[in-house]
Amino acid sequence: MKYVRIEKNVVMEIIPEFDPNFPATPIEERFPKEFMKKLVAVDDDTDVNVGMLYDGVSFSQPSAVPIQKHNRLEITKAAKIKESKERLAEWLEKHPMTFTDGKNYTVTEEKQALLNSNLASYERAKAAGIEYPLKWNATGEECSEWTYEGLVALSLSIAEYVSPKVARQQMIEINIKAAVSYEELKEIVICYDY
Repeated sequence: MKYVRIEKNVVMEIIPEFDPNFPATPIEERFPKEFMKKLVAVDDDTDVNVGMLYDGVSFSQPSAVPIQKHNRLEITKAAKIKESKERLAEWLEKHPMTFTDGKNYTVTEEKQALLNSNLASYERAKAAGIEYPLKWNATGEECSEWTYEGLVALSLSIAEYVSPKVARQQMIEINIKAAVSYEELKEIVICYDY
């Protein structure tokens, strides 16, 4: 499932049901109720892109009509939101977290998903009475065995480490959506270094 934000019958944004930065947090907990009311839920395989038209039933490509000023602002907003997400991903990639063992651990969206999947697989195996060795690696090192408690502590530390940056991205996104002019949009700074 994915969610589509539509304004004046134009697709402005496509939001995945689950954010890889917070894979256990449903979309209803990531966005305010008023914002959620503006979204249209569609199947993941629905062919939809930003800029397409929505007639209340289906999505279609717009005809070659000049883009109105309002739509240009919305398209620029969507591009800036995309940039904010890409820059967050870059920041996470370039800033590993130092854990209590003194080693650095990669905190990218992909690594977080793999870590949480590893823990979930261990929990399923344990519930089924199957032996499942937990392994993980520090940045640039080979995998080593971990205790369940140790890997959970690492996972929670990573979540705590990235949470302020994800919250910053969400605040930037809210500010972008609230901008009513190009001047306001230009004043919104996308930075994760503080």
